[in-house]
Amino acid sequence: MALIKLNNQSLSAVTSAGLPSGTVLQVVQGVKSDISTLTSTSFVDIGLSANITPSSTSSKILVSVQLWGYSGQYVAPNRLMRDTTEIGAAPNAGNRPTTALPFSLPPNTDGSMSVATVQILDSPSTTSQITYKVQSAVRADGDQSSYINRSESDRDTSSYDPRTISYITLTEIAG
Repeated sequence: MALIKLNNQSLSAVTSAGLPSGTVLQVVQGVKSDISTLTSTSFVDIGLSANITPSSTSSKILVSVQLWGYSGQYVAPNRLMRDTTEIGAAPNAGNRPTTALPFSLPPNTDGSMSVATVQILDSPSTTSQITYKVQSAVRADGDQSSYINRSESDRDTSSYDPRTISYITLTEIAG
């Protein structure tokens, strides 16, 4: 029987520390399949999150989000959080929303939705469990609601207005 080794270690002794930089160590996904209606001007959790425990402080986490929804405003802010810290937001510029995940106003057609997507390579420098999540709000200067995983019209079950599913995917990469 042949003895198989990786980096001069037997396979049973291989740990993430023995793998080259850039190796994918784990992938975790969170899914939001229900719908939400948002009316708060304060950011609230929408139920789209995933937990990951990095195996090394040098690991990087590739955070990928696909968030579907509709906002009757020009831009609806959604933000990406690592535990209680916002990540991926642009620098503040006056009263402009600074967010990693804005919804743009879709074409004025019945049943339309927008998708907000982002990929961020985060360096959390910890081996403790981390929660990445999306929070949403409506703009304080608007009077519209925002919707997650549905269009504005979403009238009844006989309607052809789409419903969608939103995802957050976390990929740990060896540093």
